[in-house]
Amino acid sequence: MSENSHIGTAQFFSKSDVVRSTKLAQQENNADLEAVADQFEAIFIESLLKQARESKLSESLFDTNADDNFIEMFDRELANTSSKLVDIGIAEAIIRQMSFQKNGVSS
Repeated sequence: MSENSHIGTAQFFSKSDVVRSTKLAQQENNADLEAVADQFEAIFIESLLKQARESKLSESLFDTNADDNFIEMFDRELANTSSKLVDIGIAEAIIRQMSFQKNGVSS
């Protein structure tokens, strides 16, 4: 066997293979970015709901800690659902801003 016999078994990647794998990596990164942006939007909505509830004008006679815990869980779930169903634009703005920074383009 000659020294160069291993060259025939080497795997070469075409330009289209590299482009395809790069696009796949970008799609995965974009999916991760979208998920994080949606989570941030949900946190923002939850914060708005919490502030709205704290701004009530009077205390109820029947307020308890159990009610507070339930309301907190309800607000969190409402915020998560709202961030997926209602387009308030925060997630899109984050995605647009972070995509520009990721690609080396400043806004």
